[in-house]
Amino acid sequence: MKMHFYDDQEADKVATQFFKYYYHDRGKMKWSGFLLSEHTAALNKEMDKEHNDKPQ
Repeated sequence: MKMHFYDDQEADKVATQFFKYYYHDRGKMKWSGFLLSEHTAALNKEMDKEHNDKPQ
């Protein structure tokens, strides 16, 4: 398979068509998932810290 290279004008046209017709931005769903994973990681880190700080 041969790689196709675009000049600037052609690349702009391809990108415009892609974002207009094919790309689906998940928007809030995407950022909610990111926030949830960050929150979960922070909670796990806090739990590990509390567990390690307790005397044996």
